[in-house]
Parts: sequence; structure tokens; C-alpha cells
Amino acid sequence: MSTSPVQSPSAECKPLFEVAHADLYLENPFRVTGLQVDASVKEIGKHVANLKMLEELGQGAGAHTAAFALNPPPSVDKFREAIARLKDPEKRLMDEFFWFWPEQFGESSKDAALQAIVKGDRNEAYRLWIEREENSATGFIATHNLAVLHHLVALDWTQYQFAAEVDEDRQEKIKGYWSESFKHWKGVAVDDRVWDQVKLRIRSLDDARLTIGFSRRMRAALPYAIGKINGELAVRYAESGRMDLAQVHVQFMREINQGPDRVEKTAELVLAPATTRLKQQIQRAQQRAAENPADAINAARELVDHARRALALFELFFGQESDARNEISDEIAALCNRLQVDYHKATGDNKGCLDLLKMALPFGTSIELRRQIQENIGTLTGNLTFKQLEPIYAILEALQASSENPIIRFNRFNTEVVPAISKVSSGRVGSEAHIELVNSAAIVLRAISLDAWNTHQDMPTAVAANELAVKYAVGQELKQRLAEDKATLQQMVVKKAAAKRKKMKETVGWLVVIAIGIVWAINSCNSTNTSSSNTSYTPPPTPSMPAYAPPPVLASGNSEGNVYSVPSSVNSTLDDEKAEIESERITLDALNAQVETLGREIENDRLSLDATSQSAVDDFNAKVGRYNALAQKAKDENAAFNEKVDDYNAKLKRYGR
Repeated sequence: MSTSPVQSPSAECKPLFEVAHADLYLENPFRVTGLQVDASVKEIGKHVANLKMLEELGQGAGAHTAAFALNPPPSVDKFREAIARLKDPEKRLMDEFFWFWPEQFGESSKDAALQAIVKGDRNEAYRLWIEREENSATGFIATHNLAVLHHLVALDWTQYQFAAEVDEDRQEKIKGYWSESFKHWKGVAVDDRVWDQVKLRIRSLDDARLTIGFSRRMRAALPYAIGKINGELAVRYAESGRMDLAQVHVQFMREINQGPDRVEKTAELVLAPATTRLKQQIQRAQQRAAENPADAINAARELVDHARRALALFELFFGQESDARNEISDEIAALCNRLQVDYHKATGDNKGCLDLLKMALPFGTSIELRRQIQENIGTLTGNLTFKQLEPIYAILEALQASSENPIIRFNRFNTEVVPAISKVSSGRVGSEAHIELVNSAAIVLRAISLDAWNTHQDMPTAVAANELAVKYAVGQELKQRLAEDKATLQQMVVKKAAAKRKKMKETVGWLVVIAIGIVWAINSCNSTNTSSSNTSYTPPPTPSMPAYAPPPVLASGNSEGNVYSVPSSVNSTLDDEKAEIESERITLDALNAQVETLGREIENDRLSLDATSQSAVDDFNAKVGRYNALAQKAKDENAAFNEKVDDYNAKLKRYGR
């Protein structure tokens, strides 16, 4: 926090700032005892004796009937403290200044306004001082007393406001008391006659600690001292969560200390205790981290919690963009950035460090400091992400190194890798870690696809793995390779389908296989056990390939009635339909191949089925059920495809010439 090159106002007049607090008038010995400011030592002694006698007679409360007498009456200890203060010339001068003056010192008993106060009639005293304020000779005394009167009432009501709610009307009145007190204090501060009176009191007290220079310093520091009271009230309200009233008192502080330099000095004075506590918290955090790096994060978190409350006060007085606030805020952020490094070296806790830096980042105001923290956040986020992705990479590595059948590896990918990638992708799509992961997944899928075709001639698995790889791939080079793979697979599907069509002479319908629970399987294994309750299956036959009418070649002339010419007006539409039919034919061939593969699996499973195992039979029948569903789907799609081909051929005939 920046410090002013000018000496602090509190250092210039320490006694004044010692009494300038919210209890200024509650502790004033003249209010506590009921004495007048010009009471002599003899009068004080007599007054003390009278009070003791009244206390012994049980009539002590009757001695406190003045207009501003404390309620409840002060205790004996409080009374003794007040008398002791009056014996200290420095403290007495301060207490006199913040109490009511007579027009002529030494003649309080003849002052009508002061006697009205003694009798409890504050309104009469107020009326008299308003009248006297216009007196050119003694009006400065009335101005001083009106400043004290409004200040006292304002503070009394503010103290009450801490303990109880007041309505809006009363709040406005309290603000009015403060404003009136400031108006009169400003008059006091610039009136030479007031300070001449203070000099006279200094001479009359005749104490070496009090010099004429003390009066000058007191005069210069008065606005700061008055503003300090409102500043401390603002802090109290802010700490109790009543920011509206806190802001009101900050504004009061500004009102009595007009000018940015004065306001800043007063604010620094008010916030000195909070600044000291925050500095101590910073030192404790550094010490804890040095003694035990594994405890550094706890020390930093406690510092952040404390700093939030402290900086809220700095923002209240200086605003969010002030140098005073930003300097100490940057110090907090920089320390947290250092402490998390010590903690990470000791524990390797990425998440703990990341959470701390996210808490510290809002404290940083320096561009360079924020850049450093954000870089560390990025590094820790990457570390944490890699930890979360390690299990997925382990599965990918296992699949890549596996010698299992490609269809088994592809099924494992679908059941283990796909859900895992989906789970970790939330909020990370497009990030470097996510791109690396999905590209790795695409590479594994490409290997499965290549192995499926090159080693096993398993077209359905090769196509399915390629299609899923295309969905995952992000890298341009990888996407290009997968696109080339897809084109090659499509060409091979077309060639394979063409070879099958050449051997087909007619369309063969699909045979739908239905698994039926019978006792055949168990009986074949154990014909003597006729009382057993068994389940069995009906193995699926190998399905016939569906047939479809191949699309004719479009040409401009006829060839033995098998080629049709088409009007140019509809040529484009028919070209689109032809392309669509060719695309669907490729997909349909892949589906048919998948049905064939599953049928072969079922035939192999049937030969090795343990018919004595209910679980094995159930699993087999479940696979038969999947086969039946897939076969039915292929049948339906083949039928729809043949309809589309028929429709296309009909159009060719309709438009043929």
C-alpha cells in the first residue's frame, strides 16, 4: 500500500486521535461526572465528595439529571476513571474541547445555556446558542457548542442504530445531525478565535507537555480526527454486513475532509489496523509454508479468506481501481501463486493447486501477474485432465496391442471407450487434451478396420470401425487417410455385391429364425434324464442374399431394349436418384454382410454350446434373437430398396424414347 510522504495526521497530534472514536462522548469525563469544563480542582473535589455522599445515601441516580446524563448512570469505577483523566492536562484539554464551553471561562454557573443543560433542557440551550452565534464577540463559542451538540446527538443515535433498527424518518434525522455537526466543525476549524481560546486554556493549565505549538497541530489535525470517527463507524457497519450504512459514513468522512489528499490520509488512518492485520496474515502464511510446504495451501486459503474481508474495506474507501487497493491485492495474488508451487512440489496435488489459483486470480490486477497465474492454471488443468484420461488411454493401448479378433476389439471399443470419452468430453470439446484423445481413438479404430478386412475379410466390422473413426478424427491428415480408407471399402463392397448378384438368378426371401425353448438339446446330451427341466434353441440357417434389380446404365440410345434414353428435362432428377440408389446399395451390402457374419458366429456357437448350462443357453438364444432382429431389418430394407429400384426403372420406361 502506498504511503504519503507527508507525516501522518495522527503522529502530528496523537492525543487528539486517541479520543477521536465512536465512544468520544460516552467516555467524556465532563459528561460522566456532570462537571463543567472550567471546574477548578477545588470544585472537582467538592463534586466528588457530594457524589460519594449521595451514593452512600442511595440517591446516586438523582445526581445524574443533566440533559446528556448517561443512562444507566456510570459505575463507581467509571467515575473514578473520569476523575483520573481530569488530572492529566493533555487529556483534559482534549475532553474540554469536545464538551460545552461557557461564554466566559470560570463563569459557567452564570451561563444560561449551560445551566439549561444542567437542568436537562437541551432545547433551551440549543435556542440560546443559535441566538448567540450571530454575536460578533462570542459567537465562535456558540458555533463550537453547536458543533459538539449535533456531534454528540449524532453519535448517540448512531450507537443506538447499531443495536436496533430505526425507521427511515429517524435515519434522515440522524443524517441531518451529522451534516449540522460538520457544518459547525468546519467553522470551528477556520475560526482563529476558537484556537486563541485553546491557547488560553493551554496557558492556564500550565503543563510542560502542552505548548502553543500543540494548538497549531491540533487545529491542522481536527478534520482528520472528526473524519476518522466516521471512517471507523463505516468499518464497523461493513464488518456487520450493513454496507448501505457503511457507505453513508464514508460519504460523511469525505464531507468533513474535502479534497482527495485529505480523504486518502484519513482512509489510510482508519484502515491502518486492517492493513496491519492483513500484513501479519501474509507473514504467517509465508512462515507456515516455509516450515511445512504441505501446509502451504491451507495457509494460502486462510489468507485469501481474510484478504476478501480486508479488501472489501479498501474498496469501500478507495474504490476497486485505486492504487492502494490494487497494490495489496496483487501482493496477495502473487503470494498464493508462489505458495501453490511449494505445495505442488511437496504433494503433487494438481486439483488443490488449481482450486487455489482460481481463488487467487480475481485478486490479481497486474497484467503480467494475471498472465503468470493463468499459465499455471492451464498447466495444472492439463495435468489434471491427463490424470482423468489415463484410464481411457490404457484401454486404447490395450486394444492397439491386442491380437483378438477385430470384431471383439471393436465391441470392446464401443462398450468401454465410447462411454468413457463421452463422459470426459463435457466442457472440453475443442481443447488440446480432447483433440489428442479423439485422434488417438480414431487411430485405434483405423487399425481395427484395416485388420478386419486385410486379415479376416470382415467387411461389416471394417466399415463400422472406419465410420466411427471418421466421427472422432480431428487432425486433417488423419481425416484424409480415413476418407481414402472409406472410399476403398466402398469399392470393395461394390465389387463383392456385384459378384454375388452375378450368381443370383432370382430374389430369395429372408428366413426369419425364431428361437424356441424345447428339450431337444438337453435330451441329446442326457437321454436318460427325462424328468429334468431344460431349455434349447433352434440354430439359425444361413440366410440367402436378397436380390434387387440393378440400375441400368443410362445412355443416349437403345441397346436391344435394355437401355433407355431419358428426356434432358428429367435427366438431372434421375441422376440424383441413381446416385442415391448406388449409395443405399453399398450400405445394404454392408448390412447383409453383417447378417452373414452373425449367422456364422451362431453356427459356430451352436457346435460348442454347453446345453447343460442354463446361462449358456440363454446367452445363445439372446444372440439368436439379435440375429432375427437384424435379419428382419435387412429384409425390410431390401424390400424398400427393391421398391425404389422398381420405381426408378418404371420412370426410365415412362420417359424412354
